[in-house]
Amino acid sequence: MANIVPTAAQMSHGLPIPPVSLLPVLSADDWEQFTHEWLWFYKDDGTYHDAKKYSGSGDMGLDLVAFTSDKNFDDPWDSFQCKHYDHALYPGDIYGEVAKLIYHSFKKTPPFNQKERVPRKHVFVCPHGVGISVGRLLKDPKRFKEEIRVHWDKDCVPKVEKGLVAPLAGDLLAYFNAFDFSIFEDIAAVDLIATHSKTPFHAPRFGGGLPPKGPADLPPSKPAEQESNYLRKLLDAYGDHLGSEVAAPDALDETLGRHYDRQRVLFYSAESLRNFARDRTPPETFASLQDDIFHGVIDICDDDHPNGLARLRAAVIAAGQVSVGGNALFAVSAVADRQGICHQLANEDRLTWVKKS
Repeated sequence: MANIVPTAAQMSHGLPIPPVSLLPVLSADDWEQFTHEWLWFYKDDGTYHDAKKYSGSGDMGLDLVAFTSDKNFDDPWDSFQCKHYDHALYPGDIYGEVAKLIYHSFKKTPPFNQKERVPRKHVFVCPHGVGISVGRLLKDPKRFKEEIRVHWDKDCVPKVEKGLVAPLAGDLLAYFNAFDFSIFEDIAAVDLIATHSKTPFHAPRFGGGLPPKGPADLPPSKPAEQESNYLRKLLDAYGDHLGSEVAAPDALDETLGRHYDRQRVLFYSAESLRNFARDRTPPETFASLQDDIFHGVIDICDDDHPNGLARLRAAVIAAGQVSVGGNALFAVSAVADRQGICHQLANEDRLTWVKKS
């Protein structure tokens, strides 16, 4: 290390720490929140309809529940048990959690009293993963069931409810024998990070910057319905400049026609950034960037100009120069993105190029 010349970033921030190494230092509450963020990916890709956090006393072992439809527990669902310990999970760490699921579903304690009585899978989520003993049990459901049977009275039932007496006998024994132990699973920390890195929450939690944005979408030859408002305002600006109404872009001369085409390119550049932000940053990040641009150009728009086209041109130039370094999208945004936001703002009726008398 002594012979390595450090970079400026290392001098400012130190050596980067891999996200997987940061998981153990999260608090128990943050661990549940991280797991909830991880599940966002599967909600976003359509695997789940929704994911709810039910942590706290009386959660009956259901920290996070992922639903496959808006019918919640009446359609297949999965549960995720967050265990934030300073070690890989031992068998004793999960005995009580398994017993809670079995006992409460047997008793039909809400929400285990609905159409889908038990989850399709119950996943243990721990920053250190599972130890070798737990790993072997999860891969051998038959052996796992016998392990729980042996430890039921001493190590399982007391963790379900204080003072509970629930011997494996009668109907409970029959339910236990029929219970499918293959629903119990675990997930490795590296797999959690790999998926979490595809969510909008990853960079704010772990740093490391945003991935490259990629090229912007080009506008289609025929304007889309979503463009109608800002394009109408654009034609109004041309009409104000020419002194006569412009009903359609094909009425423009070559110079203004090229300008019209460029504005559509700018709009789609900003739309591409909006889509990128939706997938890679927390909600409201892009709206905050729009606000920065709005505040950077609104005084220019409110100022006097010879005509609407002059006002538009001044605003678009200023938008490319607005300082937005405090926004998370700054590093991946281009001048065209920021200029195109002017047309998004016009589309949303926050900016207008021709003042109405």
